Amino acid sequence: MKRQRTLVLHVEDDASQQSLVRIALEQEGACRVRSARDGFEALAMARVDLPQLLLLDLHLPGLDGVATLRGLRAIDGLKDVPAIFLTAAGPERLDAEMRALGVQEVLGKPFSPRRLAQTVARVLGSAPR
Repeated sequence: MKRQRTLVLHVEDDASQQSLVRIALEQEGACRVRSARDGFEALAMARVDLPQLLLLDLHLPGLDGVATLRGLRAIDGLKDVPAIFLTAAGPERLDAEMRALGVQEVLGKPFSPRRLAQTVARVLGSAPR
């Protein structure tokens, strides 16, 4: 029986970061990654195909990562989907607003593909089914 792959919605405006994430998460075959360049594109994509994990850059053009996540949480079926923020802005911490939105991790850039894959596996392993 074929195992169903986890759909990850990755919101990132940098094409090289999109490629790095796609390679890191699809290499093992457990995830398939859909990439959006900004929050507006992410909202449109999520309405069509509900992801099981949200992976967002914190600093995006237009809607920032927090505003994008607020919009995603308003979509039926995405209220409790686990979320991870990625940021190059330095060692961000989970603040009260992020916790309230269900963010489970903040991963600083640059990150290794292995560290990203481990973080995603840990977050998905602790996510409610």
